[in-house]
Amino acid sequence: LNAGAIVGPTMLNVRLARGRVGGRKVGEMEEWYFEGLTAGDTFLFAGQVWRFEGIEGIDVLAQHIMACACGEPFYEARLYAEVTRAAPYAYLSQKDFATVLEFVSTGGYALKTYDQFRRIVKGRDGLWRVRNAQMALRHRLNAGAIVGPAMLNVRLARGRVGGRKVGEMEEWYFEGLTAGDTFLFAGQVWRFEGIEGIDVLVTRSNDSDPKIPSWGGSKFPLSTYLAKRVRRMVHDEAGWRRLPADVREWLEAQRDHSGIPSPDDLLIETFPHQKRHFLYCYPFEGRLAHATLAMLLTRRLDRLGVGPLGYLANDYALSIWSLEPMDGLDFDALFQEDMLGDDLEAWLEESYMVKRAFRQCAMISGLIERRFPGHEKSGRQVTFSSDLVFDVLRRHQPDHLLLRCARADAAQGLLDLGRLGEFLARIRGRIRVLNLPKLSPFAVPMLMEIGREPVYGGQAPEMILEAAALDALIEEALA
Repeated sequence: LNAGAIVGPTMLNVRLARGRVGGRKVGEMEEWYFEGLTAGDTFLFAGQVWRFEGIEGIDVLAQHIMACACGEPFYEARLYAEVTRAAPYAYLSQKDFATVLEFVSTGGYALKTYDQFRRIVKGRDGLWRVRNAQMALRHRLNAGAIVGPAMLNVRLARGRVGGRKVGEMEEWYFEGLTAGDTFLFAGQVWRFEGIEGIDVLVTRSNDSDPKIPSWGGSKFPLSTYLAKRVRRMVHDEAGWRRLPADVREWLEAQRDHSGIPSPDDLLIETFPHQKRHFLYCYPFEGRLAHATLAMLLTRRLDRLGVGPLGYLANDYALSIWSLEPMDGLDFDALFQEDMLGDDLEAWLEESYMVKRAFRQCAMISGLIERRFPGHEKSGRQVTFSSDLVFDVLRRHQPDHLLLRCARADAAQGLLDLGRLGEFLARIRGRIRVLNLPKLSPFAVPMLMEIGREPVYGGQAPEMILEAAALDALIEEALA
């Protein structure tokens, strides 16, 4: 019985009520045994699925402390003992816990003079309790750890003021862009100038080759263990016979015309295509890590005078194209782990990732409140409040708890730096470069993404053109 995706016992009962096994109705079966085959295989292969490293979720911990105070007064030592029994906080030190407690109590050194951030107080009996009923009500209105995606207005720039509105886009699209980057939107190429409040300021670009041609793909990349298994499956030629015929044919074509990525090495391909020069590599580390790696590589390639024009990343690979050939580069030096130092810091300073992560941390921890009795702040008001507090803390208390939390969230949740660092260490001295005369079969899917933009007013012509382009690329790769 193939039950599909099961989200709980109730759904399982529904599936069973509709099913038959071997011609017999479900009700006639005396005993049932269920085995999660994929989950079992993953566990046996990886040896472990979940792991916690360091301290996780400081903003969530702050919200939990406030919730406990709203429920009943508590002793610091007892709450610390309770919190450290949870796996993400098992290594939380007493000092760090006291810092979070102080943040909930005063807002931190830079904010302690503001009465609105004094949410809990310590009595003479040593018990911490919520300051008043109003604070408890505001906490209950804003409790929760899910922050919806913010929408930004795309406007033509007039100095530092937004002009005519072009449209709306999700904020995460712009999180890695810096001033001067170009992207596709509404059928045109735009130059990104900056973000003011909830407005993205852009100018028209004459460049027909945008740096960010497509920012799609999964927000939930392959796990580390699953990625390792995918690399082994791709490299295991004996196991190809169990794959569908078209997948097997695709892998064989890649083997014959280029090479197959091995589990522990990094395969890099360089080739010319349509007056541009391409670099493809296949880390199989997930879209977030690949997008971060591609951005850092383009910064290094720009300093080398290669003239990178753009990049693209998905769950399995990343692609960079440039004006100059890249086949003669020192790839061992290019993929050095020191790119996670100065290059990363410079990028974070220029981008809006940390500011966005700070807003989420501030809302979850209760520093910024959206809902009040009788009314609710708009997204614009929340953004302005968050940006103002962010600038104050950066200026007067750069080591503030929430700033550290935002940097950690940006590094892990938005950039996947921990995984990227492990990848760079793993491939040190294990880079295999293939300089090809033309594109490889593995390169075809990503080449199809470059320049893809919806044609409004009808999908049929677009689908015909896309199919024709795909056929042409496949024919070129297999020629």
